[in-house]
Amino acid sequence: MDKCSPQELTLEFDRERCIWNFQSAETELWKKPSDPLLEVVNAFLSEDRTEWQGTATELLNLLPDMGLQPNVLSRKLNVANSNLLNDYGILYEKGRGHERSITLRRLEKEN
Repeated sequence: MDKCSPQELTLEFDRERCIWNFQSAETELWKKPSDPLLEVVNAFLSEDRTEWQGTATELLNLLPDMGLQPNVLSRKLNVANSNLLNDYGILYEKGRGHERSITLRRLEKEN
């Protein structure tokens, strides 16, 4: 097993001695569950559409059944920016100034 692989551990705090005691470790590696918003954005950017630019409102009109407000969508994309890039190869950029545009661009995979 790789020394840096994530794993879920169970610890218990000993109040008398003020220390954490190891209880158990999961045998399977822990994997963060996928984010439904990032999955939808990944599916939205296809081979035919590798880049998109517009407002959060325009993006929500193209993403069915997300049930989000435009400001919530923008905030979630800001927070998940690194996951979007690292897990899906999608670069997210937000516009500056009054326009408040969003740019999504699928990066080319290196061979």
